[in-house]
Amino acid sequence: MADDDLPDDLALDQPQALLRERVLEKLRAAIVAGRFRPGQRLLERELTDALGVSRTSVREALRQLEIERLVEVGPRGRPYVALMTSKKARQIYEFREILECAAVPLFIARAPDSAFDRLTALAARFRHALDAGDLSERLEVKGTFYDELFTGADNPVMHRTFTQLFNRIGFLRFRSLGEQTRGAARAEELERIVDRLVDRDADGAVAAVRRHLGHVAGAAIAWLEQQEADGDG
Repeated sequence: MADDDLPDDLALDQPQALLRERVLEKLRAAIVAGRFRPGQRLLERELTDALGVSRTSVREALRQLEIERLVEVGPRGRPYVALMTSKKARQIYEFREILECAAVPLFIARAPDSAFDRLTALAARFRHALDAGDLSERLEVKGTFYDELFTGADNPVMHRTFTQLFNRIGFLRFRSLGEQTRGAARAEELERIVDRLVDRDADGAVAAVRRHLGHVAGAAIAWLEQQEADGDG
């Protein structure tokens, strides 16, 4: 995709009162899914045309995405998709581990039985999507899994903080889950986390979370370091 190419399905149907939120959600989802590449310029006029909304709505959404650190502003105030470095990724994964490990005992203590059933169903969905080669479904399932985990933990502040971190490394998840071998490993790790949660085994679930994050963080950081080395060369 060329720097200024845009996804062809950004247009909104029947804009409603909460138009700004819908524009924000649409652009956030496109960035998190990797449909806009890190470093790609976001031209207001092209986004306005693609979304079928006013430039003001686009500008307000871009400002919010800047707050969430999904967008950065370059010379002359030109916004672009935020770049990710190995150092930033390492910091994000370190903090993500703290949040996920803290959420585990809270989920076990506070979540209703139905939430445990939903996690089991999500692990099965992830495995089915892997077998079907459905990358978009796997990405959706992972996002839903963490929404369930943090909703069940019943700490909205923790949930919001985690979601912003999770979104910032969206394109790394897209890259990792796009590889079938890694996808199979992620399915096994997700199933182990869910099994320990269903057993109400907080220590076991925390250990499974740490193992999973160690694998995904290690692969992501190594890839970014290689990109940085290649760029320096």
